[in-house]
Amino acid sequence: MMKAKKLDMSQYKNSYQFPLISLMTILWIFFLALYIQAVEEIGKSAAVQAEKLAEVVREDLKDVKNVKITVVNNDVKIVLPNSILFGFSSARLKKSIIPTLKKFSASINTLEPSYMLEVRGYTDNTPVFYGGEFSSNWELSLYRAISVIDFLIKDGWDPNRFVATGMGEYGALYPNDTPLHRARNRRVEIYIKKRKVKDIGLPKLESKKLYRA
Repeated sequence: MMKAKKLDMSQYKNSYQFPLISLMTILWIFFLALYIQAVEEIGKSAAVQAEKLAEVVREDLKDVKNVKITVVNNDVKIVLPNSILFGFSSARLKKSIIPTLKKFSASINTLEPSYMLEVRGYTDNTPVFYGGEFSSNWELSLYRAISVIDFLIKDGWDPNRFVATGMGEYGALYPNDTPLHRARNRRVEIYIKKRKVKDIGLPKLESKKLYRA
């Protein structure tokens, strides 16, 4: 009786894997292309929204001298000279700026909750007046930022939508070598941006009256 010949299937054992790998590679490239396209569309949409918002802010602040409004990484950046906001070595808002801030507040308070405001205060390198209200440029710059925020909160804003930063004399735009350069370094910057972290709250300071109604 003749023995049945044993078939050698080893050459076919892994043959199915190559088409499968090719298919998975094609699918991976396809979904990667879709993801990149979606990210680009989201980026374009965010840029368009930021530009539209910047135009609204420019209209609100068109009467403010030397204000600068730009779009940086899809955030609206507003630079306000200290001279229009505060007196010398003071963190109390000038009465003359209140109507403009109210207009600005009413305009952007309609933004969806995903937006937040970061307010940064800056000074020049001139030491604060010894024995005055503030012990350092750090403290003065922080209270100036908080003063703007405190006004907006009293105007109806949710405190959880703010971050305050005191930069002191650091982050200067120009060398502090002339009165003009020092004046330009003294400023408040407001960034209107989409939230990237969980809600950040800002405790209100009751120890000092920050602005005059």
